[in-house]
Amino acid sequence: MVAEDAQEWGSEVPAHQRAERLSHALYGLIIVTATLMAERSHVTEVSDALGLLLGTALVLLLAHTYSAVMAERAVEGHSLGSVGRRIVVEDNVPVLIAIVAPAVLFILAGAEVMSLRDAYTVSIVVSLMALFGLGLYAGRTTSMGWWPSILSGAAAGTIGLVVVAFEAFFE
Repeated sequence: MVAEDAQEWGSEVPAHQRAERLSHALYGLIIVTATLMAERSHVTEVSDALGLLLGTALVLLLAHTYSAVMAERAVEGHSLGSVGRRIVVEDNVPVLIAIVAPAVLFILAGAEVMSLRDAYTVSIVVSLMALFGLGLYAGRTTSMGWWPSILSGAAAGTIGLVVVAFEAFFE
């Protein structure tokens, strides 16, 4: 069991696990972008904006951790071992990264370096750029050529744009 855990945690992460991590990164960015869009026109205080962003991230992290633990129990018949816990933590890193730029921008808005509206706008643009970048990364890591990879990035970014447009439509 320990040898299997060491191999799984080693530098050769299985393809299904890499795909799952990329999925979490995309999902986290989409949720953060949607959250930013939803609260953009309703939130007027920096502390509220930061609280909603951090609250959303906390819910995502707790939901992902809970679902991973329950899935492991259901499939493997036991709780997560130390390697499994580290993998769950590592899988949550993309969600945390997705909130870094907006959080920094909200802090700058709180310090009156920029307006809260500008912080929201830049945060949404950064999130959309990250979606495009992750799509491009996904294409390149699957040995696609540059054009198919760019199309992959465009597809991921388009999903983000659809979320933004959908949210704007219902404002």
